[in-house]
Amino acid sequence: MKLNFLSKRKALVAAAALSVSILAAPVQTTYAAEAYTQKDLNNELTMAVAWFQNSAEYRELCYQAYNAALDQVKAAVAHHKKGDKPLAIVLDCDETVVDNSAFEAGLIGTNNAYSNATWDEWCAAAQATAMPGATEYLQAVDKLGVDIFYVTNRSAKTQLEGSAKNMKAIGFPQVDAKHLMFKTDTSNKQPRYDAIMKDYDVVVFMGDNAGDLPIGTYHKMQNERNAIVDQHQSEFGHKFIVLPNPTYGDWEPGLYRDGKTSGDYWKLTPEQKSQARNKALKKWVPTKSAQDKQAKAAK
Repeated sequence: MKLNFLSKRKALVAAAALSVSILAAPVQTTYAAEAYTQKDLNNELTMAVAWFQNSAEYRELCYQAYNAALDQVKAAVAHHKKGDKPLAIVLDCDETVVDNSAFEAGLIGTNNAYSNATWDEWCAAAQATAMPGATEYLQAVDKLGVDIFYVTNRSAKTQLEGSAKNMKAIGFPQVDAKHLMFKTDTSNKQPRYDAIMKDYDVVVFMGDNAGDLPIGTYHKMQNERNAIVDQHQSEFGHKFIVLPNPTYGDWEPGLYRDGKTSGDYWKLTPEQKSQARNKALKKWVPTKSAQDKQAKAAK
């Protein structure tokens, strides 16, 4: 009887100890990682759009570009002789003379993305503004008797009417069937450039994208694009005038170093696009000592 009592007593003590250990153990909760969404990717636009819409430096770069271009036009007009081809300038619209930053800002904080449907609606709304100095520049070119060709990849089928309405409202001259050269069958602008150069002496080409210039970067990857631009180094600020645009462009798909063509980037998920952007960065990281000093100073 005594042995049986001791065995029961040991069993009760062991059970009690086990209960205490279970209660004392930390609760392990597993959470599934949230998926990286289009909204997260859109939020990466914040710094670029904030700079675009608010910085004095952006305005300075616009004025600088238009002043340089106007100098070239005035010089060409002064040297133009009877019998020469008529003079013209060729320029992109979006982020070259037309400010669409409100569209980009409207994506931030949402899961919306650029698409034909959203861009059609933006163009139809006709709410884009002129970039700083753009209207004055274009009107000055017009007064000098120089043709202005707007070579844009806005769609001739779905975006022409709203775009023309918008451009007229912000004071752009020569907004007519002859001078509006919208996209029809290809986004490669070279055939349109060739058609203009056949009949006109083009003083300057203007754009925010390397593809806005007749230098052959269409559908090229990043290293090729950079090499082509380097080959034309002496022409920038003279024949070619470039406007700043850190929010979008053909440079972006070129960040995807594992892609074989520029189109591969657009097939990626939002998370993969963000990873491609970060992978393309050249980084320098401060030492742990500097980080510790920063943390101590912040207290």
